[in-house]
Amino acid sequence: MSAKRGDPVERPDPWEFVFGDLKAAKGWETLRRAAPGPLDQAWTAITSDPTRTDGRQHQLKGNLGTGTVEGVSLPQWQYEVTGGGRLWYLVDATNRRLSLSHAGTGHPKATDKGVRRGKR
Repeated sequence: MSAKRGDPVERPDPWEFVFGDLKAAKGWETLRRAAPGPLDQAWTAITSDPTRTDGRQHQLKGNLGTGTVEGVSLPQWQYEVTGGGRLWYLVDATNRRLSLSHAGTGHPKATDKGVRRGKR
């Protein structure tokens, strides 16, 4: 294929990033309206290096550390978009596919210690 002026520049080694469900898609839209700049930075970081660990990005722990897509267990990661806003995503490294499992503007209650241990 021959590129020409005005064509979009394609990423050399892309990760596919998809919504895992409708709730994640709605949460993404809410975050997009509330914090478009930080969400853009999150998207760039996640799709550039989805398993980088730093102050904003890390694998979730305990029973939240994995999730399932089409019957396959995958590691689940979190990116802190804002003080409370979070993205959770599953990493399928074999297929270079990321599945957004949660997006929200508030701190997810599932990560609170009592809830994580099943002490609701």
